[in-house]
Amino acid sequence: MTRPGTRKRQKKAVYSKKTVLLIAGLVLCACAVIIGINVMFYRTISKYDPDIIISGVKIGETDVSGMNMDQAKEAVMQAAQDYSARKLILTLEDGQQAEATLGELGISVPDLESAVKKAVDYGKEGSMATCYKILKSAEKGENNKVFPITFAVTEESAASVLNERLGGFLPQPENAKMTQSDGAGVVTEDVPGKRVDVKKTVESINHEIVDGKTPDGEVVVVDTEEYEADITAADLEGITDLLGTYSTYYGESDSGRKMNVESGAAHIGGTLMGPGEEVSADKLMAPYTEENGYGMAASYENRQVVESMGGGICQVSTTLYNALLLAELEITERYAHSMQVSYVEPSMDAAIADDVKDLKFRNNMETAVYIESVCSEGTLTFNIYGKETRPENRTIEYISEELGIVESEETLYVATEEAIGTMYTQNNGKTGLEAQLWKVAYEDGEEVSRDTVNYSYYMASGKTIAVGTFSDNAEDSAKINAAIETQNEDTIKAVIEEIQNSESGENSESSGDGE
Repeated sequence: MTRPGTRKRQKKAVYSKKTVLLIAGLVLCACAVIIGINVMFYRTISKYDPDIIISGVKIGETDVSGMNMDQAKEAVMQAAQDYSARKLILTLEDGQQAEATLGELGISVPDLESAVKKAVDYGKEGSMATCYKILKSAEKGENNKVFPITFAVTEESAASVLNERLGGFLPQPENAKMTQSDGAGVVTEDVPGKRVDVKKTVESINHEIVDGKTPDGEVVVVDTEEYEADITAADLEGITDLLGTYSTYYGESDSGRKMNVESGAAHIGGTLMGPGEEVSADKLMAPYTEENGYGMAASYENRQVVESMGGGICQVSTTLYNALLLAELEITERYAHSMQVSYVEPSMDAAIADDVKDLKFRNNMETAVYIESVCSEGTLTFNIYGKETRPENRTIEYISEELGIVESEETLYVATEEAIGTMYTQNNGKTGLEAQLWKVAYEDGEEVSRDTVNYSYYMASGKTIAVGTFSDNAEDSAKINAAIETQNEDTIKAVIEEIQNSESGENSESSGDGE
């Protein structure tokens, strides 16, 4: 016999089992639906190439539908190139203007890489439901997605163009200078200059061009800033004593040499040297080009006088050398000329030559030193200013001593455009010399020391004989030129005689035919 309570428990157990089965069925159905939906999403998404941008996508103003990453970059850069042809009118505060294209200023698309990556991934990255919706929209031609980009120039790319186009309109700084007045050093105040404030100007440019819609001829106001001269009056304070001065005369030189002396002196004048600083005269004056103020003039080369660019700069270095000696600055490198010069005594010269010879000197004082150059009425002067620390009762002088004469037995034969048979002494050469320079110090007029400063050897140059090489007969000219190359007098004379005899024979035959 079954108890009533037992029957109720059995019935309840049956209901619970049915409920569980029902729920399980519902869950399975839901899972099936979800799986089905995801399968549908997956199949739709997987149909699309992950490296190809779907339709209806733009990067900035450029439609990149159906493109891969490289193609999209190229398309956008092509659009940027078209944009880069537009001009900006760069305007200073005083109204002066210059033009520059965006391309010249170095326009770029700094966020292009990121924008292209987003365009490629659009509709394929993120939740499948979202991707499915985007892709279906693309299939229907209803997609309209724009990934914005920005255009910009950088300070690095724009600086040179800004300075080149506008720098000539802006006042340049003027260094403070040291000059002499009534025997004392006087400082001329420096004047600050103005330059383009590249940082602020680039910010203004980028504000105008960021959206890629700037019209051609847009006006951009250029910011400027004031800046100090390289040498200020404060830099020259306390160094107004004249430590050494020396002059040479160049007034009888030809116009090219005068120009070179004055240009070289101007490049050195205004040099401020800090304590311990070493300077090269060659580097201060170079490069020796027309753009830097030099021309062709006579100079020594291989014991001959030849025309060269910058001829005459050695007189500049020589004059400076003697002023430095009198100021007692340390000379760290100095060379004599290959042959003697006329504007100073032996061993008082300092040659400059093709990065081989240089005049270098060091400020061995505890205070700064300033170099002034003055060219006036054919006279070049260098003044060395600093703070005088030498005793008042001490003086110095430099004495050139000739140690011996050097002779040359060499004879040089040179070709001229005169007729064959012409032969004469062009110059008698130049004797060489051995010399040394002494530094003599005095205290109260009495000699207290005598030291050797340098030793110099000047080569002798032999006699030069001019030999004519002109003839209507090219073979004869070639013969005489070949003879000159031997540098043998007997050979040269023999060829001249041969040519003259040949010409004489031809003239005789011609005369006989005429009769």
